[in-house]
Amino acid sequence: MIEDIPKRVFLDTASLNFILEYGEEIFDGMPFSEELNDRIREDMDAFHNIFLVGQRATWELAISPFTYKEIIKTNDAKKKHYLESWFMNVWDYWLSIIKTNNNLPFFMEGEDAKIKFLSSGILDILPDIEDKVLLSDAIVYRCDYFCTRDWQTILKYRDQLETLPVKIITPSEWWCLIRPFAALWV
Repeated sequence: MIEDIPKRVFLDTASLNFILEYGEEIFDGMPFSEELNDRIREDMDAFHNIFLVGQRATWELAISPFTYKEIIKTNDAKKKHYLESWFMNVWDYWLSIIKTNNNLPFFMEGEDAKIKFLSSGILDILPDIEDKVLLSDAIVYRCDYFCTRDWQTILKYRDQLETLPVKIITPSEWWCLIRPFAALWV
């Protein structure tokens, strides 16, 4: 149903890294390497289509200040530079949405809500505090979906997190939600 199309999607750090790493294939239509596994090729294709349709669609992409904290831990200086640049582009876009949307908390209000949510124990199944913080940010920002490629520490536990107000999905699953309606925007 068209109501199932994500209106606001939080991109976690794994997604941002993936988009940067495969940017030529995703944005420029470069051919996919046959050496890549099916999951990588499917997610590259999904992001390509999501961004193609997203040029005219009305969904919103969200990230958080904590995303930046994770990005600056990148050891490779060149990759870190590109990640910071990519982050700043998405961050400027997200800030413009926050400023024009009355139902979103500003950052200090959001921090209070995030602390309450983190201390509730709902996310205790996740092994990494970073993942807990990012999921909390997605909830505070009232995202419909949390897009990740992190199979080790997030997607592995998503069945136990089904009661969250944000649904955890992969890029391929996100595209599957959009695909039946893509012609409305292209």
